Amino acid sequence: MRANASPESSLFAKLVYPGAWLLLFVVAVLVYWPGLSGPFMLDDFGSLARLSDFNGVRDWETFKAFVFGGTSGPTGRPLSQLSFLIDGTNWPTDPWPFKRTNLVVHLLNGLLLGLFMKKLLEVLQYERTAVRWIAFVATACWLLHPFLVSTTLYAVQRMAQLSTLFMLAGMVAWLHGRMLLPREPRRAYLVMSLALPLFTFLAMISKENGLLLPVVIGVIEITVFAAQRERFGSLDRRWTGLFIAVPLAVLFAYLGSHLFRPNFLEAVPPRDYSILERLMTQPRVIVDYLQNWFLPKLYTTGVFQDHVLKSSGLLSPVTTILSIVTVSGSIAFAFLGRRRWPLFAAAILFYFANHLLESTVINLEMYFEHRNYLANALWFLPLVVLLWEKTSRRTFAVVSVAVLVLLGGFTRYAATVWQTEEGLVQASAVKAPMSVRAQTRYAMLLLNAGLHDEGMQVLDKAIATIPGNHPLPLIHKMTAMCHLQTLEPEEFERIAAILSSLPYDARMLKAYNEFAKNIVLQRCPSIGLRRVLPMFQRMLDVPINADPSSIAYTHIKFLIGYVRLYLGEVDGAMSEFRDSLAARPGASYAMAMAALFATSGYPAQALELADVALTQLDTENNTTLVGRRATEADIREFQRSVRAELVSPPGAGTPRPGE
Repeated sequence: MRANASPESSLFAKLVYPGAWLLLFVVAVLVYWPGLSGPFMLDDFGSLARLSDFNGVRDWETFKAFVFGGTSGPTGRPLSQLSFLIDGTNWPTDPWPFKRTNLVVHLLNGLLLGLFMKKLLEVLQYERTAVRWIAFVATACWLLHPFLVSTTLYAVQRMAQLSTLFMLAGMVAWLHGRMLLPREPRRAYLVMSLALPLFTFLAMISKENGLLLPVVIGVIEITVFAAQRERFGSLDRRWTGLFIAVPLAVLFAYLGSHLFRPNFLEAVPPRDYSILERLMTQPRVIVDYLQNWFLPKLYTTGVFQDHVLKSSGLLSPVTTILSIVTVSGSIAFAFLGRRRWPLFAAAILFYFANHLLESTVINLEMYFEHRNYLANALWFLPLVVLLWEKTSRRTFAVVSVAVLVLLGGFTRYAATVWQTEEGLVQASAVKAPMSVRAQTRYAMLLLNAGLHDEGMQVLDKAIATIPGNHPLPLIHKMTAMCHLQTLEPEEFERIAAILSSLPYDARMLKAYNEFAKNIVLQRCPSIGLRRVLPMFQRMLDVPINADPSSIAYTHIKFLIGYVRLYLGEVDGAMSEFRDSLAARPGASYAMAMAALFATSGYPAQALELADVALTQLDTENNTTLVGRRATEADIREFQRSVRAELVSPPGAGTPRPGE
């Protein structure tokens, strides 16, 4: 006869499971800890630097402007914008609190994922001990996986994390209601009907991927619940139509609007690939994501992901057709086997459902690791189930611990790479020799550290080996040569001819303006503004750059105006600036131009542009030259200051441009 368990052993058993979760969270904090001291990177500045608008968020008006004035997506992502105020209300600010909050959200997502997996396993009638430990190990693998480091430690990816948080919460709430259906149908439909739209909305205003919540709910319904139809029955068709089919139809209509466009076969700047080429490339990208998930690396290319070569045909490269077959075969397998192997089918279809927005026809960049943050959430679940069913408990424990130690160790190493910008950039440059951004940023770090020969070698190698004439390393090479006073007219004309012939990349405005500024400051003794002006003017000979409604036209006109101003061609500069503003109005943009005239000694023109800015307060132009956004009070103060200078006794002053 089996002896009754002692109170001590029973208490121990009750403490083991929550203790394991507590230990997991402690380990997760420890492995991520080095990366919390890392810097802001790339897109962080585009979103978070807006904290400097209106001198920071300090009252209700500035609060509304920051939270509801986001430009990261169609919704503005106000909930994510709101969350950033937890960590800072002005700019510049310390990145540590932003990364700390990201880690907290990551832990919360792990908790919700574990709860979701437990409920899935309960639906499939696994016994209590199996439910607990399978869900725990599968969640731990996700929580400690190094492929998620760039999402957790990249401050601006709070948006992806929060969208995941609300999608997971919605999945848990819906699953709770769905499990009530056989016993309490009214309550079940009430819970599901409230949870699905509420959490879809919250996830969507964190990041647009939240729109996929009804889709992933549909995935669980046709896999896990399809395998348990006798126990849980089917959803009411009217409810399914309203809450799942209608959102799915809207989603596909939206994707279809991007698919059936006249420029489907054309590359639209700043992309150098068409939608068709993107569609052919994405299966290769998907396979690469999966390789990084199931064969994790100590460090990936992180935030620098512009090294992916597009597929120009089904056999160019040959991995295109192989990847398409792999992806199509996986989806087909999941559909056909969804009742026999519901967890495998759920993991596969869940993965592809979460890639519907960012990995299909929308003209986004080819590759980003954060697109896998939620998509990869279920991959380990069927594998851990298989391990539980096919091995002894001892073997299960040993293998699980070994995998978690491996994943945690890799993540700890990746987090140490994120400690410094130098470490992050250097590691990315080594990992991605074909990444223009990684190579250029690495070269700039070397040049700024006084390692001029090494920096120039990196730039020259990037220009020589990366396919196509990318403007970024070319313009940075000329700027670096300016600082080193080694840029000669022949080399300038050679590079300028290349730059002038390319479709303009809107992300290059700051780099071009920085080069022109170096010429104004006479850091290139052999190159004058008279040589620089034709380089910008010839850019308008490229048909796609000459479209008056394009951002390329706006930027090029600004650059021409900038050079003409410092040549002393005041009327010409004003004409160019007016053309730029007519194409893309914006109060802050107009004030940036007004400030140039004011600091150059032309107050009348400065006041004229300030008047233009007052008429454009309701419009903004997202240009990298604009610092904080202009308010009416800012413009009025600027006008008062300029008028005060007009009536002040003239001093010796600074010579005007062109004198």
